[in-house]
Amino acid sequence: MRRDKITRREFLGRTTLALISAKASPGMLANAADINADAKIYPVGTLKAVPAIRQRPEWKRFIVLVWQWQNDVRQDGRLYELAGLHGFHIDWGATKDDLVRLSRQRRFPYYVDHAAGKGILHLTDDLRSVIGKESLLVRPYSLADPSTIETLKSLLRVNVGTAKKGLVYAYAFDDEISLGSFNNPAEVDNHPLSLTWYRRWLNHRYGTIQNLNNTWDASYASFREVQPVGFDEVRKSTSNFLLSKWNLSPWMEWRHFMDYQFGQVLADLTRYTNKLDPLTPAGFVGGQQPSAYGGYDYAFLCRAVQWMEAYDDGGTNEILRSFWNRPRRIHAQTYGASDEYKKSVWVLWNRLAHGNQLTIAWPEGWMRTNASGERVLAPKIQQLATTFREIQGAAGEFIVNPNSYLESDPIGLYYSHPSIRVGWAMDSATHGAGWPKRSSGMDGENLSSGRLRVSWCKILEDLGYQYDFISYLDVKEGRIDLSKRFKMIILPQVICLSEPEVSALSDFVRSGGGMLIADALCGLLTETGRGRAAGALDDLFGIRRDESRGYLDGRGITEIDGEYSSRPFPQRLRAYDNALRYRSMVVFERGTRAVSGSPAGATETAEVLIRKKTGNGQSLYLNLTPLAYEYFLYRAGEIGEAWREVIGKAHNDIGMRPRVEILGGSGTEPWMESLLWRNGHRYCLAVLKNLSPSGDGAASVELLGKEADRDSKRITVRINLPVKGLRNIRTRKVFGDVRSFTDEFNAWEANLYEFALAK
Repeated sequence: MRRDKITRREFLGRTTLALISAKASPGMLANAADINADAKIYPVGTLKAVPAIRQRPEWKRFIVLVWQWQNDVRQDGRLYELAGLHGFHIDWGATKDDLVRLSRQRRFPYYVDHAAGKGILHLTDDLRSVIGKESLLVRPYSLADPSTIETLKSLLRVNVGTAKKGLVYAYAFDDEISLGSFNNPAEVDNHPLSLTWYRRWLNHRYGTIQNLNNTWDASYASFREVQPVGFDEVRKSTSNFLLSKWNLSPWMEWRHFMDYQFGQVLADLTRYTNKLDPLTPAGFVGGQQPSAYGGYDYAFLCRAVQWMEAYDDGGTNEILRSFWNRPRRIHAQTYGASDEYKKSVWVLWNRLAHGNQLTIAWPEGWMRTNASGERVLAPKIQQLATTFREIQGAAGEFIVNPNSYLESDPIGLYYSHPSIRVGWAMDSATHGAGWPKRSSGMDGENLSSGRLRVSWCKILEDLGYQYDFISYLDVKEGRIDLSKRFKMIILPQVICLSEPEVSALSDFVRSGGGMLIADALCGLLTETGRGRAAGALDDLFGIRRDESRGYLDGRGITEIDGEYSSRPFPQRLRAYDNALRYRSMVVFERGTRAVSGSPAGATETAEVLIRKKTGNGQSLYLNLTPLAYEYFLYRAGEIGEAWREVIGKAHNDIGMRPRVEILGGSGTEPWMESLLWRNGHRYCLAVLKNLSPSGDGAASVELLGKEADRDSKRITVRINLPVKGLRNIRTRKVFGDVRSFTDEFNAWEANLYEFALAK
């Protein structure tokens, strides 16, 4: 993730390996005796969630924590005060006693980065020999090697021992951690101890070797013979674009295990850090978007740590907010002030409104030495000082309060990490044998599953709704009652489904009376990536497929062509050029038709919007892809209008309507988002412009600029709740017991309203 001229990784490229005890030998190959002796220590069952740690009572307000890059809080304290900043970061902790003392003296909080060192959880440049290769490799500093874990814990002991004496907000094990490097394809970890752990995990998962052989189409005599399989070995089978014929199981299970291993190691480190300091949450910063590689299965990660700063890619913030909503855990995003003042202000209010308790500022160019040798603030930071002070003041207390939570609408967006892995395989088809070079940077804006997920978020938000992501693990393990929580569940290209998930989703419709919506490719593969003759929920949706007619343009399966990643976004959607369309929307499955449902539209060979009633509920199979919606020019045009009409009608059909409506001078105010935070019987309503987060969302930022040309505008807010004692938190204007009111609104800020529920 680039930050102007330099990244955090480049800044901290020097490792802390010199701090590692000479007696530890992480990454060294173990002999057979070591393997047998250590095998029993590896967990193979459910990854149990670490306990949540509430932020301390003194952390009751939003806080900006400034990275110590191009500034030093010890010498630049005066500039911090001028800018309205009063938080920073400490690297490692050991030998930083002076910063700990400064924290106590000035009441400046900090978070600790690299508390477990640098170079182990984030492999540094001289160790990153594991990317760009198709072969299976041993991970430098194998996370299955006990000596690696002891090294990490020894660093935690010395760093936490010092850092806990100050006003520490949280501990980050490391920055931009990964099994390999970011989300780059890295076929690790082939260490003997990792293989031992893998085989024990497979034994627990399958029970008998015959069960595994049946699933993998293999012929192993015992689990001791099983070898991990990299993507290149299964890639050749994906050249057949009939998904029902695929069997990615050997690769999918290896990737699933590595994500599991990553999560178990992080959970172990979290619990260990809690022993050293029981009052402070432990986690990591620089989180990547969900992907097939890197260890970023958020169903695992959200159980493994107590806080996280993640980049704004692929809906990571909304996934964290959903999984950590009750009880609240700390989640944050990076903040970098741009040269566009109003955009910089909007980003800060957006962070708070979406439940970030803090933001970590990357201060490139914020403080500098002038020609006279004097340390000064950059003009853009001087201009932001008023916003820094307000957003870190009383205005944010309601949302930051750990007893507050986002009261979303009863809408669930399904998070299926096995489907994300298959989606990555579909994206990689365009690269052929060059797949190892598909970089994490390319995935930032070209990972189809990520763009699709954000598009669904934006559709719902533009319609006035909020939602919760649903963890596939929670469903599979029976930890959630779907019918009690949701009236609508949306499956965003949920290609992979296990039998327990199929059963739970079917019950949601038949017995629970909810509406189940799928866009495309639903349930065509098992959770391990083995093709099914028919989709697991085809009967529920009332559809049948003729795969021989193909997908999209009939020639491939990749929505965003990464080979064209340097071109404008519309040119990357090459498979849309000759695709079938319903109105302006792209049809995904060219041969899908209704069997017992009622289609609302038909193309040459395919039917779309197939509705069916089953038991107490109903289903809607779209057979359309909304992936392009997040691109603002499409969102603001004919495509966006069509999608809002289709999904808005689905909500109306089950009696749902937005709890908050925002009107401008000529009807519904466009591109607005409303979030209702609740604490007991009191609410805080956040109202702000809803921009697109991706790099090619420049059009929405341009829109913000046009909106911001006016100092303020009048909006009318309707709240479909029994409201009592409503007031504007920022202006302190009191509206009283009203359900509709008119107020001033700046397009680059957020309005915050507090009220109680009337009896």
